[in-house]
Amino acid sequence: MPPQAPLLLLALAAAWCGTLWGGATAAGASVASCGVLALLAWWGAPWRDPLRLGAWGRLLPPALWLAAAASWSLSPVRRAGTVGLLLLPAYLLLAGAIADAWREEGGRRVILRVLRALSGVVAAASLWSLADRFLLGSPRAAMPLGHHNLLAVWVVTLLPLAVLPARERGGWRLAGILAGALGAGAVLASGSLLGTAALAVEAVGGLAVWMKIARRRPAVVSRGALIALTILLAAALLAGPRLARIASGKDPSARARSTYYAAGWEALRSRPVFGWGPGAGPWMAGLFADPASGVNPWGEAVGDLHSLPLQLACELGLAGLALALALGVAFAARRLAELRRSPAPALLAAALLGLAGFAVAGLGTAALNVTALPLAAAVAAGAALAASPGDPGDRRAVAAWPVRGYALAAALALGPFFFAQWSYDRALAAELGGRRDLAAGRLEQARRADPGFPLYPARLALLSHGDADLALRAAEDARGVPALWTIAGILGAVAGRPWAAAALQNACAGDPLAPLPPFYRLMADPGDAGAPMRGAHALLADPRLAAAVFWEGRPALFAAALEQVRAWPGVDPGWKEALLAAAPAPSERSGEQGWIALTLDTAPPESVSLLVFRRRPWPTELPLLAVRQRLLPRLALPPATTLATTSRAAFSPSLCVTSPSPQGHRSVTGQEGAQPLSGVSSAPRISTTAVENPVGKASIPGRKIR
Repeated sequence: MPPQAPLLLLALAAAWCGTLWGGATAAGASVASCGVLALLAWWGAPWRDPLRLGAWGRLLPPALWLAAAASWSLSPVRRAGTVGLLLLPAYLLLAGAIADAWREEGGRRVILRVLRALSGVVAAASLWSLADRFLLGSPRAAMPLGHHNLLAVWVVTLLPLAVLPARERGGWRLAGILAGALGAGAVLASGSLLGTAALAVEAVGGLAVWMKIARRRPAVVSRGALIALTILLAAALLAGPRLARIASGKDPSARARSTYYAAGWEALRSRPVFGWGPGAGPWMAGLFADPASGVNPWGEAVGDLHSLPLQLACELGLAGLALALALGVAFAARRLAELRRSPAPALLAAALLGLAGFAVAGLGTAALNVTALPLAAAVAAGAALAASPGDPGDRRAVAAWPVRGYALAAALALGPFFFAQWSYDRALAAELGGRRDLAAGRLEQARRADPGFPLYPARLALLSHGDADLALRAAEDARGVPALWTIAGILGAVAGRPWAAAALQNACAGDPLAPLPPFYRLMADPGDAGAPMRGAHALLADPRLAAAVFWEGRPALFAAALEQVRAWPGVDPGWKEALLAAAPAPSERSGEQGWIALTLDTAPPESVSLLVFRRRPWPTELPLLAVRQRLLPRLALPPATTLATTSRAAFSPSLCVTSPSPQGHRSVTGQEGAQPLSGVSSAPRISTTAVENPVGKASIPGRKIR
């Protein structure tokens, strides 16, 4: 294997196939995964002890995989972690393969060339992020990874290695200095608090190492101290105001994270030993979330719990978390013990600093499904192994064939999943091109190739003229994604399915800040005793629903809903009075008709397809509710769910748990009565549209609502 091959894959992953956006495409996902497998098949790896942990330590990687496999076998959403389970051995083997390739292909001279190339990769990515931030006006440095936290983790993992050429003489010194300056600037410009903390840890650790290596050169030590102090000062100046807001409870990001952490803790308490299964976090965390008004927007798509240890515990259980921590500690301990005997102590120290930065920044993100991050960690671990003392020897005949066999088997097992994703991407292209029937056919191909993936049948249900039963199967497969429960409930209500009320109750309990589930439950049974409460819930979540045509001919129900609004606890009285004053009288319900539409994936940062399912966003608008357009300007109030003054208890998931209607419904789980979820953090949003209504009975096309 050419020693530059891992860096080529690293650069490709950072620029495209391993990013938040590029990794969600079929081409990007297949190239990233097959690239790692191809490196292993090309060179092989010391599979008996790939991380050189010793006689007992070498048992940790297979033990971690077995724990993940046990968790997967017990998971209610196995499909969420199948790809990760297949690729986990590849990333555990990759560091050893990289180290052996670098050492056996020329030793120190090759490593110097590799480090120079790495400096160029880090400098280019950091320059890209800074240009996007300061020239193109992005609010934070995030490109090319696609998110500021992802960029910070990637840079801090590789930055200590990228600055090593600064120790050389000649022109390459400038490359190392430039990579260090641009990398540090990118992390600071990202605004990532834990990324900045990781950078500070690396600055202090780097200074300590530098002082030890150059203790007889006071001028060098002074320059190192000046650089470290500059980084620490910049980090303090940028992070200080944010820390003050967090301490005072006024930081919106920290408040939102508190809801994710609470959800993770509840998930862990419910299954502490084996967890919910690898990869289950985005699908299942919503079962335990309790979104807060004015903090979490309704329809929020949460792709991870924003804490790697917490997510590992939720997905693999405490046993899996303990093994993962033991693996990291054992690796660090072994490498630190080798530091004095290392032929390249600076390289080993830099690699360990990068891994320490990865660990610190990982306290704030758990997006390991963005493959640029685990690949960067594997490169840093490979560099640490390459600097370890000893000669790996001639191990190709022993190590290559088992690893090649695994790589081939994993590639074959991943084939159907990648084919399904290719079919999904082609279906999206066909639908955007106006070929709806072709798109439905390609989605059907994707569903047959990967029947356990919920997004494919959900999209197919929307394309195939509202197949309610297909939408229900998708919601059941995903378990904890309220976007799919909302789609199933609405399509089921339109089709008159007996399970529609239970599906809508699941959607409402999954995201109690959303207006559509309670409103559709109201429309499905306006004579139910709980109808006024559901109407008030929907009006508080979206005042525009007071203009709905549904209310016409039902003045008593509308008045009862308004009385429920007046009595609703935990909502600002002034806001309630404004809504009551703007509520239209029966005589005012006339005029031109428009539509309120359910939208999916139209706002990329909130894309359920991208963040929850790691697929390309598929913008969808589904016109649902007819409204009187002339009434909308007077109802342009911010929803009560967006007000910081609204009590958290005002919209708790228990609000959605009501007894079934007198007719009775079977739940989507097959038990009598509705079976609500206890809170989910991702559901669709509402927008307005002028397109024809494809769902529902005969209706009058309306004008676009602005």
